[in-house]
Amino acid sequence: MRRSWPWLGAGLLLYGVSAATGPMWGDCSKLTLYALRSYVPSANPGDHAGWTVVAWVWLRLLFWLDPVRSLHLLSAVAGGVAVALVHRLVWEITGEERRAGGAAAVALVAHPLWWGSAVAESYALALALALASCLLSQRDSRAAAFGAGLAAGLGAAAHVFSLVVSLPWLVRWRRCRWFVLGGAVLGLAPVWLGVFDTPADPLTGFRAGGPESWGWHLAAFVHPAALARGLGLLAGLAALALGPFGVWALVHPATRRRGRLPGPPLGALALALYALVLCTYAPYRVPLMAVFLVTGLLLLRPPSLTPLGQLLHVATQAVLLATLAWGLSAVGLGDLGVRQLPERHNAWHFLWPVKRGETGPERYAHSLLAAAPPGAVVLSDFNLGAVLCLVQQSEGLREDVEVVPTAVDDALVRSDPAAALDRRIAAIEATERAVVLADDWSPYYRLGELEQRFGWVARQLGPGWLVTRR
Repeated sequence: MRRSWPWLGAGLLLYGVSAATGPMWGDCSKLTLYALRSYVPSANPGDHAGWTVVAWVWLRLLFWLDPVRSLHLLSAVAGGVAVALVHRLVWEITGEERRAGGAAAVALVAHPLWWGSAVAESYALALALALASCLLSQRDSRAAAFGAGLAAGLGAAAHVFSLVVSLPWLVRWRRCRWFVLGGAVLGLAPVWLGVFDTPADPLTGFRAGGPESWGWHLAAFVHPAALARGLGLLAGLAALALGPFGVWALVHPATRRRGRLPGPPLGALALALYALVLCTYAPYRVPLMAVFLVTGLLLLRPPSLTPLGQLLHVATQAVLLATLAWGLSAVGLGDLGVRQLPERHNAWHFLWPVKRGETGPERYAHSLLAAAPPGAVVLSDFNLGAVLCLVQQSEGLREDVEVVPTAVDDALVRSDPAAALDRRIAAIEATERAVVLADDWSPYYRLGELEQRFGWVARQLGPGWLVTRR
């Protein structure tokens, strides 16, 4: 294992320096709230209950750290461990340091792993657990079999698609399969216990995890008709993750020589099926979910790079990602064609993995909460609402203000979203409380319709909008 220590150190250093220090948008804040409120068990596919269990333990071990920053560091540590495990696995399989170092170098600066290791997301932890399962599957003992199943199960509970990495290795067991199964069942406990009892979601207040939750998840995120477009997106994301040296190394003759690799047919089949899923998945989810595809590819076909090539790859990839974000911004494409949240620059946020110094979410939340009238109700969508709730709870700010973090999302699933928002605003105003909309993005907040159809007047209030009768 000593050969892999430098890669562990490199991962911890890079991801630790890159890690965010405050609240981040959307899922990052949601998961942090889940850990703070001990939201387990849950069978809902988007709740990542395995991550919450590990995060809960992590917060109690590092109780002296700010919890928001601490959970970003959890991802940094998990990412560093994942890079070291990639190196160790490839070295054990091939016995070639160039392949092991090449795979670790590509993994270290692969966009989805670097990005996901800088924020409180489930990907780095799920990947590290899956890779630990793969490494244990190389051992021949009952304890290793149980540990492999436990790591794979907990990894799947953190993110179900981590099975793309771990499952092809687990099925290679010829003995001790019951120990593997027992470990997997225990590791998956944060999920299957949710079938019997699930607490209310800290953000929505709903009890999720039943057939309706799974049906909603499939309807919201899986779009088979987008297969062709998704294929192009996935190819571009894979190339971005691997970088020019990584792509070159994969097609180089030294890499094409297969050597001793683990069960290629099953591993290749798992990756092909997962790629098909990603091609039909909601495009804003795919960039980080590609981490399992890229890592599986590195294990199946480890690229051969000299030590100099490894160093050049790391440096080139970092420069490439920064240049891409800067270049798109310079030519007026910095929004990447997607919604611009307040205080967020899309090109730098999505393409540049370094999150240290990105304080936009915290500034937004402080500004809106400070501007809100006493006793106001803030109607928000998930991306903004999760940040508002996290800042409000973690810092004890404006407890008189009620944030409804998914009010706009609830309205959007109605046949007439503007009418649904109108009814909700009217009901709140009837209680003589001020209503503030968290943003003015037209596809979500429908300010134009609220003013023209229903007689409301919106006045800017900090980064939000105070809504009153005309």
